[in-house]
Amino acid sequence: SSKTIPGLGPPDIYYPSYFVGKWKVTKIIASSDDNFWNDPKLKSDGVSLPLTLVSEMRFVPYDAGKDFTDGNNGGDGSSNPNDVPAIADRAFNERSYYASLANTLNIQSKTTKAMPSIQSLNWTPTNPNVLSLAYADGSSKEVKVTKRSSDVSADGSGVFSSEFRRVTDVPSSEGVAGGIPKIYKSRLLTKWKRGNEEDSGGDVVNLIEGIEILYNEQGTFGDMSADPLGGSMNSAALSSLYGQNTKDVAVWRSTKTKILMERIV
Repeated sequence: SSKTIPGLGPPDIYYPSYFVGKWKVTKIIASSDDNFWNDPKLKSDGVSLPLTLVSEMRFVPYDAGKDFTDGNNGGDGSSNPNDVPAIADRAFNERSYYASLANTLNIQSKTTKAMPSIQSLNWTPTNPNVLSLAYADGSSKEVKVTKRSSDVSADGSGVFSSEFRRVTDVPSSEGVAGGIPKIYKSRLLTKWKRGNEEDSGGDVVNLIEGIEILYNEQGTFGDMSADPLGGSMNSAALSSLYGQNTKDVAVWRSTKTKILMERIV
């Protein structure tokens, strides 16, 4: 059930009511030091940042129910006559974004193995803390929110949210890792701003801008063979620099993305 995470935040992120609807989303992945985007194969194929991805996102009234058929909406969560707060349809949004990412990389990459299609995706608004995906190649992924917070400005024009997640990646049993799960921590920070009045019609908001920063835990300083500035630097040298033993200190990589949402319905 969508109960509050004990001592760790509300059951979901609640957005102002004007978020309800379906949106065309343009994401510009501006910069990243994440291992995914620094894969030598991607770089050799000419895939570089900034990279633009176009997908869709959907937000529904928080009372829309498990299948978006309850509460005060038109059956798909697209209408909101009582102006109740909105929640993100994380299943729809993840599927659309992944399809856009996979399609873009598969077109641009000549030698990199194509991203597998999503075979199944499980998430419900009544249990918003867990999103599970299974891919066509036998691999899987689970994203579990362990702590969250959010804040809406007094006039409702801005929204800030923070989510700590635990991500479990299980590679295909046929892969090099032999199906051994990889578990790591992640944090997602997002800030939204309502578009200018001239971009909206009457009481309907047609434009929302956002900034997203994703942090992923990727190894420790003890795993590093070189410093981020290009010189050789082992854990002992880093310990000398930071004044502590850094061998087991986690390394966090970040990805910064600019977002533009334009209303479809």
